[in-house]
Amino acid sequence: MNNQKIFNQSFIFVFISNFFVFIGFEMLLPILPAYLISLNALSIQVGLVTTLFTIGAILIRPLVGYYLIDNQRKNLAIGASVVLMIITLIYPFLNIVWLFLLLRFIHGIAWGVSTTANSTIAVDLIPKTRLGEGMGYFSISTTVGAIIAQSLGIFIYDTFSFDVLIWSSVILSLSAVIALQFVHSPAPVKREKQPFRFLDMIFEKEAWFPALLAVFTTPGFGAIITFLVLFGKQKDLEHIFLFFLINATVSTIIRPFTGKWYDNKGPWSIIIVSAMLGFLSLIILSYATNDLLLIISAILFGAGYGTIMACLQTWAVQKVSEEKSGAANATFYSSFDVGVGVSAFVLSVLAEWVSIEMIFRMVSLSFIVVAVLVYKDYLNEKKR
Repeated sequence: MNNQKIFNQSFIFVFISNFFVFIGFEMLLPILPAYLISLNALSIQVGLVTTLFTIGAILIRPLVGYYLIDNQRKNLAIGASVVLMIITLIYPFLNIVWLFLLLRFIHGIAWGVSTTANSTIAVDLIPKTRLGEGMGYFSISTTVGAIIAQSLGIFIYDTFSFDVLIWSSVILSLSAVIALQFVHSPAPVKREKQPFRFLDMIFEKEAWFPALLAVFTTPGFGAIITFLVLFGKQKDLEHIFLFFLINATVSTIIRPFTGKWYDNKGPWSIIIVSAMLGFLSLIILSYATNDLLLIISAILFGAGYGTIMACLQTWAVQKVSEEKSGAANATFYSSFDVGVGVSAFVLSVLAEWVSIEMIFRMVSLSFIVVAVLVYKDYLNEKKR
């Protein structure tokens, strides 16, 4: 924290740990439903793979946010990473569907603890005057990790086997645990806190607006991870991996610029511009028939979606007092989980009736909704 530095040893290693956690988890997402089908699961049971996981994460985060008000973050983060590793190891040994689904629920609980604790550590380590820039850097570990993990998981599964995929995820979880050993998390200031009330803690009221925007932003991400590979096959786009690669690269490169923009100008202008880029990205993608349009769409999506999510998490944290940063992070991630879970279900239903390119065009409108809501908030702020 001295000299307002962001990249100290602890920040770098919590970034690395969170990056490994996200890749290790996200690489399993496109494969687990197929694995459950191999166990002769019913369609509704396959749908519960995501639903039960999301419920577990959402239910635990309020308790985690409350615990983090005046307790050490590092030990909780290490414990959650260890549990994630153990859970992943168990998957190949389950051939009973209801046990598999129960494990998914427990997996969601561990995921909720890990992501909330890691992000709260990052908030503690970032100078408050550079919070937008610092959280922009930290969010690279989530957005880039999530984007590249899907393709990586499919590649490992198709090229090797389910067991190799599991062991790859386990190694990443172990690496996350090791990285956390080099993190020195500041001890939280002991404060008097109100008794735990689940209904009050499940949603941090002061962070409601950024959380709502996160819900509206996730359909674009959900459409990409769900349908892009299939869309590429339909349109004979042989280099669909370019989208994931370029998106991740652009999202990383622009973070110093967008983070400083946020710190200097506030959240409104950067989110509105990023939302419009996200809208254009999905529109262009829906018409893509060659690599050029695919690349342009990837550049815009990396600049748009990646920037928005970093800004919204920072905004959520800034809306609350310092001791509530854990609760704000819990609310943000729960909103993200709800958005992904709901959009995945709705888009899967829509896919039975409309084309994938039409789905891209439809979800692009969610970015317009975000831009309008943020502009309205900006006008309200000016009147105060």
